[in-house]
Amino acid sequence: MRTRRRGAKCRYTWNWITWTICAILSSVSGSAAPPDSLKLVWLSNTTLTCNDGSPTGYYFRRGSNSEHWVVYLEGGGYCWDTASCRARWRRRPALMSSTRWPRVRRAPALLSAERTANPLWHASNHVLLPYCSSDMWSGTRTATHAVGGFSFTGRLIVEGVLEDLLRAGLSGRLMFVGSSAGGTGVMLHVDAARRALRSKRIKVAAVSDSGWFLDRPARDRRVPAAAIARLGHSLWRGTPPNSCVRKHVKEPWLCYFGYRLYPHIRTPLFVFQYLFDSAQLAAEGVRAPRTRTQWEMVHKTGVALRTSLDSVRTVYAPACLAHGALARPEWLAINVSGISLPRALACWERRLGRAKKTHVRGGCAPRRLVEICSWPQCNGSCPRLRDPRTGEEVALATLLQSFGMDVHGAAAAMGIDAGAFSRMSHAELFPLLAPHV
Repeated sequence: MRTRRRGAKCRYTWNWITWTICAILSSVSGSAAPPDSLKLVWLSNTTLTCNDGSPTGYYFRRGSNSEHWVVYLEGGGYCWDTASCRARWRRRPALMSSTRWPRVRRAPALLSAERTANPLWHASNHVLLPYCSSDMWSGTRTATHAVGGFSFTGRLIVEGVLEDLLRAGLSGRLMFVGSSAGGTGVMLHVDAARRALRSKRIKVAAVSDSGWFLDRPARDRRVPAAAIARLGHSLWRGTPPNSCVRKHVKEPWLCYFGYRLYPHIRTPLFVFQYLFDSAQLAAEGVRAPRTRTQWEMVHKTGVALRTSLDSVRTVYAPACLAHGALARPEWLAINVSGISLPRALACWERRLGRAKKTHVRGGCAPRRLVEICSWPQCNGSCPRLRDPRTGEEVALATLLQSFGMDVHGAAAAMGIDAGAFSRMSHAELFPLLAPHV
């Protein structure tokens, strides 16, 4: 493995004096890594790059359990044609370039070395793949065939990282994890990774966090999701699994949608998916629902997501309006039917024989944990909703009122003052409403 060269992040500065100053400052400031951090390692295959041609790599920390590796694919959306890629470059250049990558990064929740933040995998070897290819980790378009100045090599980057990790001692068990676009990337890669590592006797399993998207029609003048996938597939030179492509020969881009791809995945997969995924809703044109009509649209999307998960063997689906969980500290608090997400993951991994035979507090969880209630935020462990305009938390009573609920009537029926009802927290109000859900 190649560690980052001194002054490497300064290579794009405009003259040698600036470069020298930057390199000196980088070497001084980077001498001591903060606790719970991952160190940047450049990919040995230098032909593979971010969108803008800057070098790519990964962040790494060796753990005390040499036989367990957690490889995490970051998410961050995608672009699908020249116009959307140029817009992405203007708004979010950090997702298309490595020029500002720090020497070290603080670990997200599931890659933390602290037991309190990461009770499952704190002792594992941790690998974080920053997302800078904008292609759902599926592209094979190298710099020599760039379009609009951008290359798309997400699939090749993942393969290159695995090759580097083998040289670094990858062995035992590999947990492939990803969130959002990274969650989709995990589903696209996991079977190929398992086959590639089979001869090394490395056991592979995967967790897809919020990467289960639907090709539902948009409710405004937006380009439909399937049309965007078709454009992206062509731009990226995408390579979904052959088993899925054979099923959709004329429309291979449909393999970017979880419910279409899942039947072709043979590697053990744990699917985490919020039933009211905010990224899915945004793709359908519902970003900040406030009216009863908008909430009815949200409900229909929830029904569609729930139905699409019917055939999934191992799934954890809270009825929350949110997106992405495993990289966030609140992943420890999420529960469905009283079973926490860490406990569900621990039980799943134990069933696979990929975890130590330790006692799981409360016994093992069912394979399928899909929220029973059918309206958003009915789960008391959901991440709090915030008004996108003010940043303030949206009270549950206000949320219910936007559904069309008569808050004053409900308060009167319960014998509660309407003002007190409106000020109640989620934890106080939900038990009163639960019998009526």
